[in-house]
Amino acid sequence: DVSCQTVLGKMFLILFILVGLALFASSIPEIIDLIGTRSKYGGSYKNERGRRHIVVCGHITYESVSHFLKDFLHEDREDVDVEVVFLHRAEPDLEFEGLLKRQHTRVKYFQGSLMNAMDLERAKVHEADACLVLANKYCPDPDAEDAANIMRVISIKNYSDDIRVIIQLMQYHNKAYLLNIPSWDWKQGDDVICLAELKLGFIAQSCLAPGFSTMMANLFAMRSGETAEQYRADSLSPVDTNTQAPSFLASTVRLASLVMGPGSPDMAAWQNDYLQGTGCEMYTE
Repeated sequence: DVSCQTVLGKMFLILFILVGLALFASSIPEIIDLIGTRSKYGGSYKNERGRRHIVVCGHITYESVSHFLKDFLHEDREDVDVEVVFLHRAEPDLEFEGLLKRQHTRVKYFQGSLMNAMDLERAKVHEADACLVLANKYCPDPDAEDAANIMRVISIKNYSDDIRVIIQLMQYHNKAYLLNIPSWDWKQGDDVICLAELKLGFIAQSCLAPGFSTMMANLFAMRSGETAEQYRADSLSPVDTNTQAPSFLASTVRLASLVMGPGSPDMAAWQNDYLQGTGCEMYTE
């Protein structure tokens, strides 16, 4: 060991240690602030189990995510070994955070922007099977919503031109802007779902074949076979006050109840038959 031999050297060493401790103590609050301000939704996606994953972005809220996960992770699907990675610029609220914790084995959430290449790298967009861009169905300005989602697609394609992108649009005429993206390729699997086009198409087909829209909506929705008793129990449970419209199934059953009468003895049997029919789905290879 090397030690000071003179009195001057020992005094200098003591002074040096005291100054070093003082500087370190003054930096402790700043270190604590840096650690405290770091978002727990920062980090990067790590595929440790070799599972496939998809990236979901756009309009990310508790309502949109819960509806998406209810269909995508439904037990009737054979291939559910896929992780869902959500990328959004805002932190989830308490209700949304509770949903993420319940699905923590299959769902990951990262705070970031699609316009930032570093955030796209954190979500491993280039390794994902597909990227889904969700639209806000209740937006006051559909054209502005479509423009924002198209900009997200441009950012994704600039980062990785071979990734499959599926985007939701509100207005049909905005589909033409996607053709101006050089790497947009229908043959590669890129696709657009226009909500207004679907609604108007269902209405038109229902004019030719009454009940067509109801049948197709029930076929494409993922539902397990429920009984009338289970449905009534779910209907009496507390609901989210932020929900802006009743479900399609609830509206259909409510309409049938008005036609047949609330106290009709055939109502329970009809509900059982109807709910059993809604448990049938349509699949594609």
